[in-house]
Amino acid sequence: MLPLSRRRGAGRARRRHRPYPLFLLSALLWAPALVAFNLDEEKPTVYSGPPGSYFGYSVDFYIPDPSTVSVLVGAPKANTTQPDIVEGGAVYYCAWPASQCRQIPFDNTNNRKIKVNGTREPIEFKTNQWFGATVKAHKEKVVACAPLYHWRTLKDSPEKDPVGTCYVAIQNFSAYAEYSPCRNSNADPEGQGFCQAGFSLDFYKNGDLIVGGPGSFYWQGQVITASVADIIANYSFKDILRKLAREKQTGVAPPSYDDNYMGYSVAAGEFTGDSEQELVAGVPRGAQNFGYVSIINSSDLTFIQNFTGEQMASYFGYTVAVSDVNNDGLDDILVGAPLFMEREFESKPKEVGQVYLYLQESAFVFRDAQILTGTEVFGRFGSAITHLGDLNQDGYNDIAIGAPFAGEDRRGKVLIYNGYSNGLNTNPSQVLKGAWASQSMPSGFGFTLRGDSDVDKNDYPDLIVGAFGAGKAVVYRARPVVTVNAQLILNPMIVNPDNKTCQLPGFQLLVACFTVRVCADFEGQSISDGIVLKGELQLDSLKQKGAVKRTLFFDYHQSHHYFSIVIERQKQLHCQDFLVYLRDETEFRDKLSPININLNYSLNESTVEDSLTMKPILNYYQKSSVTEQAYILVDCGEDNLCIPDLQLSAMPDKDQLIIGEENCVMLIINPRNDGEGAYEAELHIKIPPEADYTGVERNNKALRVLSCDYKMENETRMVVCDLGNPMVAGTNFSTGIRFSVQHFENADFSINFELQIKSSNKINPTSNLVNLHINISAVAQVQIRGVSHPPTIILPLHNWEPKEEPTKEEELGPLVEHIYELHNIGPSAINNTVLHVGWPASSREEFLLYILHIQTHGPLHCQTSSPINTMQIKVSQPLLFPTLSAFYLIFFCLHFMMGWSFLGM
Repeated sequence: MLPLSRRRGAGRARRRHRPYPLFLLSALLWAPALVAFNLDEEKPTVYSGPPGSYFGYSVDFYIPDPSTVSVLVGAPKANTTQPDIVEGGAVYYCAWPASQCRQIPFDNTNNRKIKVNGTREPIEFKTNQWFGATVKAHKEKVVACAPLYHWRTLKDSPEKDPVGTCYVAIQNFSAYAEYSPCRNSNADPEGQGFCQAGFSLDFYKNGDLIVGGPGSFYWQGQVITASVADIIANYSFKDILRKLAREKQTGVAPPSYDDNYMGYSVAAGEFTGDSEQELVAGVPRGAQNFGYVSIINSSDLTFIQNFTGEQMASYFGYTVAVSDVNNDGLDDILVGAPLFMEREFESKPKEVGQVYLYLQESAFVFRDAQILTGTEVFGRFGSAITHLGDLNQDGYNDIAIGAPFAGEDRRGKVLIYNGYSNGLNTNPSQVLKGAWASQSMPSGFGFTLRGDSDVDKNDYPDLIVGAFGAGKAVVYRARPVVTVNAQLILNPMIVNPDNKTCQLPGFQLLVACFTVRVCADFEGQSISDGIVLKGELQLDSLKQKGAVKRTLFFDYHQSHHYFSIVIERQKQLHCQDFLVYLRDETEFRDKLSPININLNYSLNESTVEDSLTMKPILNYYQKSSVTEQAYILVDCGEDNLCIPDLQLSAMPDKDQLIIGEENCVMLIINPRNDGEGAYEAELHIKIPPEADYTGVERNNKALRVLSCDYKMENETRMVVCDLGNPMVAGTNFSTGIRFSVQHFENADFSINFELQIKSSNKINPTSNLVNLHINISAVAQVQIRGVSHPPTIILPLHNWEPKEEPTKEEELGPLVEHIYELHNIGPSAINNTVLHVGWPASSREEFLLYILHIQTHGPLHCQTSSPINTMQIKVSQPLLFPTLSAFYLIFFCLHFMMGWSFLGM
């Protein structure tokens, strides 16, 4: 829960009422809305508490001695048997492996009272005190706190302050003592009145107690340390106000530190190079709301070093944890900032949360932070961080991080990060998901975490996850990790297809064969018995489904086989042999690529039957497959590596294509191999759009007949011809491939054939690229003929006189008709043809041959250099022409006009 901020006002010394520094629940909870490794998700132990009690708000392991294992669960809104106390909160003792829990009777009393003006009134207020909001165990000691416990002080005024209080239990809960370090007569905001002692809690390794009180001194906050032995020895129920002689507290700072919330989170670790641990305290609103974490000297509570957040209001320091992640003997610090917002390019910021890991290199020296960033908006990644111990027994410590509002329906997630020599792996090895959907409130799965204890004594640490919204606490046990060392041995690795020494059962057929030997052993912590592996062998595994597998199992005639490997003891090598044969060479083409033999294996978990025994699991960081390669012997020298030298030349049988002719073309092609054998050699010819493949030349004995196929490759038309498998060294021949070229609609001035030899060899797999260009030509013979009707006119005309302004066709003069005929004999069609006809339209500025109109037959269009029939003479019906194939006609209708001046000559 987040303390709610308020600004400093003018009357700082005057008591002011304000919301208490409430738990993160109040601010975080109401915000807008892998692979499994070795924490067992199938059989977790789930503890349930009373509805609405927030059971699971805090958790810890309680292992006072090797024979006693239990889980402690805080329920800060639970009701107890305390008289007149409502939702005072409780801590539950949950024995393992049983799933039942009982309340621990830390405090059975009502509110203590004093006389004020003759009336007995409460001096403390336990209703809604949130007892169990924090709980922590250290060997046989248990401390649980109520940060919202209120204290009236000894004044006459009826005011009460949330000073907070804690209870200590020892000797298997046979003795209890209260510890309220901020309960004193100076309980105003400027003092420790809003301390909320027990908001955070931890132990030094020597068993001394660390208590965080983020509300002291106008919410500057403070940390307090004390000896549990002193708390027990000096406890008296009647002695409400008391001080411990060896208690230490950080003091008040200048007003600029108000509202910083020091002590919001606490932890202990060693950072100065001596044997004494230091205190780590989160200050999530310090440094102008950027937040920081302080390392504090445990002897005098002086400040040694700070780590400051990188984003304002990210709540850097909301949670802190200490662990030696990289196992170098030096403690490292982890800091959560669950409100961190990530911005990608120009998009809106997304609240995803971050966790910072500071690796200690030497005393007071830390590396730059390794940053882990959450992936789900409003998931609150980094709300809880816990040291797990070496979860997978690889020599490095591991970390669990809670994102309590992530996932489907905000069910919550816990992410497991494994350590290594340079920090934490950036990807989680496992993600635990909450099982309880949000109803009235999210389940909060992952809001609190605790690890580094082994409940089932299998030498692997386990994890508790609290889900207070669902009233659950879940114990996940770690599974033993098995590291399998498997290998494949092929004998021989190079298979000679001619060495056919194995006879197939039931067939009179000899085949080439080889042996596949599978060997495996294993090792792992706390795995005393043997294991059984389920194995699968796949032959020629690189060949796609449906492709021909070149090798098969001798006894099963299949390319895959399932089997079991029984390994009785650790580090004892167990081997099994399988006979494999090579198919006949006529059944496949690929002789060069390696034959992949792949072994996949997994643990056979059905051999473990005891419900309390954790099934082992394969090491997440080791591949569960092994691959080896066999090769087919080819004639390529001692290294069995063929390096061809492919050469290609080609020429067409004609150098020109004429549009309109039949245009059959034969490409005469000469492929050569001047090097070693080329396997799966093929001639590839790219067909131009103008051409069609018609076949292979078969009538010329000088040309070898190839086997060719027409193919489409990525919308490209190809002719592919087999050149041999292998195309042996010294190959040199000629062949003819025929095409028909007819599609000239979009043709340019030439067409292009692209040719190349391709093989499956790794070195020098192709020949030179050949481009054949054949020119395109258009050849046409155009004839023009003309006729005049009548052929002759004799002037002057008998009994005819011209009119000065004629209006009819017969008034113009004698009619003359010219007909022109165009004929293309071919063979090519021609485009954009223009016929120019010169015409004597006038003489001496008078009309001579007056054109009435022009009529065409065929795709012709005529234009004149000047307008015709300018006198608008009405035209008689034009002639009807007969249909003439492949001929174009132009018909000129005109009159011979004789002006007066002409007649007068």
